[in-house]
Amino acid sequence: MKKGMIRLAAMATATVWLAGCGESAPPEPPPRPVRVTTVQFAQTATTARYSGEIRARHESPLAFQVGGRLVNRLVDVGSPVARGQVLAILDQGDVRLDEIGSAAQLAAAQAELEQARKDFRHLDNLHAQELASQAALDTRRDRLTAAEARVAAARAAQGLAARKSGYAELRAEQAGVVTVVEAEPGQVMAAGQSVLRLAQTSEKEAVISVPENRLQDVRTASAIRVNLWARPDRFYAGRVREVSPGVDAVLRTYTVKISMPEAGDEVGMGMTATVLVQRDEAQPVAWLPLTALTQDGGRPAVWVYDAAGGTVQPRQVTLAGYDDEHGKLLAGVADGDKVVTAGVHKLTPGQKVRLLEPQP
Repeated sequence: MKKGMIRLAAMATATVWLAGCGESAPPEPPPRPVRVTTVQFAQTATTARYSGEIRARHESPLAFQVGGRLVNRLVDVGSPVARGQVLAILDQGDVRLDEIGSAAQLAAAQAELEQARKDFRHLDNLHAQELASQAALDTRRDRLTAAEARVAAARAAQGLAARKSGYAELRAEQAGVVTVVEAEPGQVMAAGQSVLRLAQTSEKEAVISVPENRLQDVRTASAIRVNLWARPDRFYAGRVREVSPGVDAVLRTYTVKISMPEAGDEVGMGMTATVLVQRDEAQPVAWLPLTALTQDGGRPAVWVYDAAGGTVQPRQVTLAGYDDEHGKLLAGVADGDKVVTAGVHKLTPGQKVRLLEPQP
C-alpha cells in the first residue's frame, strides 16, 4: 500500500516538472510610442520689450530776467509756439519808472559834464595867461574826467533800463510746445523763477527704465525699434543716446533715453511707446520644447533617438535659459539629432520606442 502511494506521488511530481519545462518565456513589451523633434542650431537673436514714454530731447524752463507781477499769460499746456512769440507779460509800470529815472540821471550827468567842460576851458585860458595855477587847472581837469565817467555810467544805466522794458515780455527762443505751466496771472515773479516749460519738437526720444541685469544688453543691442501704442503698425529706428549713471532710488532701475531720428509730427509728446531691444546670440542655439527636458545626474538632459536600433539614450545638455514654452540649448546634442518631446519621464536607457506621427 505504501509503495503504491509513493509511486503515485513521484508520477505527479514528474508531470508538474514536465509541464513547467514546456512553458515559453513571457513576451517582450511593445515599443513605447514617443514623439520626437529634430535639433536645429541657428544664429538667433533675443528681443526684450520695455514700456516707455515719448519726450522731447530738449525741454527747458522759461523765466523772466526781471521780477514783477505777471499780468498776462498767452499760452497754455499743449500750445504750439513759434520762435519769437510772446508767451507772458509782466506789469511794466515799475520798469517804465526805472527807465524814466535813468533817463533823467543821464540828462543831469550830461549837464554836469557840459558845465565841467566850460569851467575847464575857462581856467585853461587863465592858466595860459599865467593868471591861474597849475594845481587849480589839474583840479578842474579831474572834475571833468569824473563828469565824463558819470555820463558813461548814466548812459549804461539808461540802456539797461531800456533793455529791462523788453525783459517784461517773455518770448520763445525756439519753436516748440508748452508742456508745463508754473505761474498764473497776478502772481509776483522773482527774476529767474520758471513760468512754463517749453519742449522743442524737432528731436524726440523714448525714455525707458531698465533693470541693472539688462543694462549691458541695451548697450550692446544689435538693433532697437520703437513702436507706439497709437500707431501699432509703425516701427521707428532708435539708438541709445544716454544711459543714466545713477539708479532710481525707488524702482532700482536705470533711465535710458532712445533717440528717434525718424520721428515726425505724428509722434506726440507723452505718447506710450514700446521699445524693442534686439541682441544677437554669441553662438548658435537650438530651441527645444520644455517637455523634452529632464534630468540625468542632477543636470539637464534629453532623450536622443537612435534610428538604427529604434532605441533612446539619455544625454546631458547645456542650457542658456528658458521662456514660457521652450528651453535654449547651447551644447550636448548635434545638429540633426532627434530628441524625444513626449513621454520622457517613463523611458529607460536602451528602451525600444515607436515614433508617432508628427503633429500638424
